[in-house]
Amino acid sequence: MDIRALREIMGLSQAQVAEELGVPRQEVIDCEENGETYLLLQYLSVFPINPKILSDEDADPFLPSFDQTSPGHRLKSWREEQSVPLALMASALGMTESELDAVEGGAPFPLNRRQGEEIERKTGMNRKWLMYGDGREKGISRLTPPEASPQSNTPSLTEVRPAPNRLIGQKIRDAREAAGLTREAFSKMLGLSVSRVAQMESGYIKDSRAAEILQSLSAALSPAPEESPKAAGQRLRAARKKLNLTVREAAERMSIMPTTLAHLESGYVTGKHADELIAKLLDPTAADAPAAFDAKSAGARIRDERIKAGLSQKELGTILRLPSSRISHIELGTVSRQEAENILRRIHGQPLREIRNIKVKPSDQVILGANIREAREQAGLSQKALGQLLELPQTRISQIERGKVDEATGRQILQRLSAIREAVPAVSEGTDALTASGSAQGPSVPQPVLGNKIRESRLGAGLSKKALGNLLGISPGRVTRMESGTVDEATALQVLAAILEAQARQ
Repeated sequence: MDIRALREIMGLSQAQVAEELGVPRQEVIDCEENGETYLLLQYLSVFPINPKILSDEDADPFLPSFDQTSPGHRLKSWREEQSVPLALMASALGMTESELDAVEGGAPFPLNRRQGEEIERKTGMNRKWLMYGDGREKGISRLTPPEASPQSNTPSLTEVRPAPNRLIGQKIRDAREAAGLTREAFSKMLGLSVSRVAQMESGYIKDSRAAEILQSLSAALSPAPEESPKAAGQRLRAARKKLNLTVREAAERMSIMPTTLAHLESGYVTGKHADELIAKLLDPTAADAPAAFDAKSAGARIRDERIKAGLSQKELGTILRLPSSRISHIELGTVSRQEAENILRRIHGQPLREIRNIKVKPSDQVILGANIREAREQAGLSQKALGQLLELPQTRISQIERGKVDEATGRQILQRLSAIREAVPAVSEGTDALTASGSAQGPSVPQPVLGNKIRESRLGAGLSKKALGNLLGISPGRVTRMESGTVDEATALQVLAAILEAQARQ
């Protein structure tokens, strides 16, 4: 689930979310930009978010008690529910009555965590209910009307407040007991605390509020209304997803067109028709039914094949254009049949070539370094020899092959190595003959022709023996022996390639 969408639906800024979760604001920004999901667990513990979104992306992201109205509207509803006068609430919040009336009418009412905790301390209203719409606990009012002054003839708020309506409270209690509900169950149904229910049953409730509660109780005990087409479509879709079937596979099992099934799942189906289609979907003897698909087994197979191919989750994600977190979910079993088959085809293809053709991102520098290492080995060069060709120390070449390289530099190195392979095709089949000491792999066979060719190429490039030795990382005496014919074919080809490269730079 996209945490940016959750934040925007709740009407929160990134700074508010960072303050509530106790993390830096930059961490929230990075998670939203990179599609990271690890903050979801903290979201679940702080905000009214449905835990089912961790396993089902199509689940309703919020708890049923989530109130999507503005903080001002929630403040008004709580005040009226707790029978708190406007003047008393304004006084507790340090506002005038006109300012509070404007806020309850929809004017902006920005709050931070400290302000919310202060309001909760003064009024008893739950801070999370006010700020985020978390209706699991709204809070009980702590505000009490001030007593009238003995010298004043003006009646106090206590005197003008209506007396408890005990008859209505008795009616609510009788209706609750007739329905077989405890106070705890009744409080959960209304979204109120148990103590508030006890207050209402004692008569501390307005007539309009009592009528609303009695109507809600009657509606809850009445027979369930006929299922809407949208709900039937959602039920059909949930049954298909539970079987890990694509729209096409489910349509084949139901003997209907895939486009027809898509329309039905969008809400163009009755409850009875949805029941019939679900029965066909669950029928194991249905004609042309595809073989059972085990998502967990498919995920485990994808993981095994990825490891065999020598790919990390990030590299496989680069090939598939997916974040590494999605690859992790796929390998845990969150994958459809068609998606699993497509991933296995891509793994069994030529993944390194595909990675090479993808534009390098900052997170893919390790892949670029691996490509450089592979190209260097194919060219038959050691890290030291490549460093001398590029006029870089061997330690820098080692860092580049570990991924510490930008895209432009990496592409230039790959082009240089490609040019060496094209100039001397046989180099790619040789081994890394040049070592730090300048000795060759295997015995050196006298080859006067090869030695003459090295000398002619050196002189043509305007290099002295010392300069060529510095270029190759060997001594001038070793260059003299090679030009005398003490050199094998693979080493000679590498020396010629280095001379050609030096001549091209000039």
